[in-house]
Amino acid sequence: MANDTSTSQCACSGCTCSCSADNAVERDGKRYCSQACADLHPNGQPCPSSSCHCEQNLGHSERNVSDSKLDEAVEETFPASDPISP
Repeated sequence: MANDTSTSQCACSGCTCSCSADNAVERDGKRYCSQACADLHPNGQPCPSSSCHCEQNLGHSERNVSDSKLDEAVEETFPASDPISP
């Protein structure tokens, strides 16, 4: 299998960072330069690039709960929330 070394723009709105297949965080078929961008900057978490401030482009309601936090919550409650089979 060949390595994909192509670079692309981070899918985070307003992010100026580039990311390659080697270092990108992928979610829903999109590439992000960091976990913060992929999670839509929960609690205003900044972009790791000191020259990019894409976290300021998202409204508070857009970054309230990240997808990874929701996935984690579902994993923590399943299957423990299911009743025990007789």
